[in-house]
Amino acid sequence: MVTTEQSSARLPATASREPPRDVDPAATAFFLDFDGTLAGIAHEPGAVRVKPRVTEALGRLAAAANGALAIVSGRDIAQVDALLAPLRLPVGGVHGLERRDAAGRLQRVAVDAALAERVGSRVAALVARNPGLLREVKPGSVALHYRKRPELAGTCMELARRLADEDGRIELLRGRKVVELKFARRSKADAIAGFMAEPPFAGRKPLFAGDDVTDEDGFAEVVRRGGMAIKIGDGETAAAFRFAGIDAFHDWLAAMAGLDDAEGTQ
Repeated sequence: MVTTEQSSARLPATASREPPRDVDPAATAFFLDFDGTLAGIAHEPGAVRVKPRVTEALGRLAAAANGALAIVSGRDIAQVDALLAPLRLPVGGVHGLERRDAAGRLQRVAVDAALAERVGSRVAALVARNPGLLREVKPGSVALHYRKRPELAGTCMELARRLADEDGRIELLRGRKVVELKFARRSKADAIAGFMAEPPFAGRKPLFAGDDVTDEDGFAEVVRRGGMAIKIGDGETAAAFRFAGIDAFHDWLAAMAGLDDAEGTQ
């Protein structure tokens, strides 16, 4: 069993300063997490909304970067598209299990349908016994959210670890009040590497911004490539740069995009 939280738990809290505002979009490959980065965290995934100012900044920054801007998220591609409409950007979804490149080509890792059904049923049974828990089914994974029932964190992790112990193909990812069971070995680092091998990302300096322990493999990948890793919020990290909160990151994003009003939020 592989658990991302365990592999990242020993990271030093090195990030302390905000990144510069003179990043050149023409020479940068931008990779951005979604929840906690482009949108605030909500009690349920479906309740998340993206502020118009952020959507506008993404569109402008993608144009300035000649299309070298991708969302790299735990969400699936369909969810990202719906939340960023009318934008349709390159996306690495479900922690690297699916990826749509800049040309619109979709790649998806094949998983065992019987395994997905079995795990999904076991998670659904726990949710049915405990109102407030939420099961989220994605292409290639099942997430168990306990944000509304934080006292059940141990119960959720116990089931997740039991299922992972029963089948070595399952990888556990533990984020903020959620544990996700993935049915194939892929990561956000894999998604970033895939993009970096293709135009318009190839040959640029990568930049990845995220907020959670599930972003640490992506941070490590861009640092390995000589790029810039940006952590949003507190917590130990491999990133060299940090914003105290999401609003400060949105101000920086607006400045990168050349918006006239880069102060406050809408």
